[in-house]
Amino acid sequence: MGDLLRPIFEDLYILVVDKPSGVPSQPTRDQQPNVYDEACARFPYVGLHHRLDTPASGLLLMTLHRNANAPIATAFRDHEIHRSYQAVLLGDPGTSGDWEGAIDGRPAKTHWKRLAAGGGLSLVEFTLATGRKHQIRRHAQQAGHPIIGDRRYGGAAGKNWPRLALHAVRLAFIHPISGQPVQYESPIPGDLLDLVDRVKVPQ
Repeated sequence: MGDLLRPIFEDLYILVVDKPSGVPSQPTRDQQPNVYDEACARFPYVGLHHRLDTPASGLLLMTLHRNANAPIATAFRDHEIHRSYQAVLLGDPGTSGDWEGAIDGRPAKTHWKRLAAGGGLSLVEFTLATGRKHQIRRHAQQAGHPIIGDRRYGGAAGKNWPRLALHAVRLAFIHPISGQPVQYESPIPGDLLDLVDRVKVPQ
């Protein structure tokens, strides 16, 4: 399958993969290798229902059978697929809260909870109440605590790490065919561990 497609779970209906940072979720204008094309090269049918920003990493859900499309699409629309992300932010936003600044003129809401703080940085976990483009990255910028390594929205913080310090750590939803609750997790990847350690054990 190559390095682009890192399976966490696979059955006849769904595929959950752990997308590396720097790899697009779907085809791009410049025809970069991407997760969707890699999946299509292996499976006879692939449906892509959500995306991760190219510089982000973590869990990505795809369907492998058309019968799974409608229930997965409905679950995304009704916010019944629970996605959790972790990021290292500049500064300390506090213990927990909601960010509700509009994005592209549309309401947006991000729940967040600080997991650790130190060395002028914070490790924060996020869940989304809405799904706007670059929502976590833009809300973090609006709050004055941009994500480390974010070259688009992070300002000076974007130069402090070689990659965007944003990782999709958890996916939880009802399986579209069995009806059973499922949950998948991805640990913080190796190219972010040193940065996370700076937060947990500040120098």
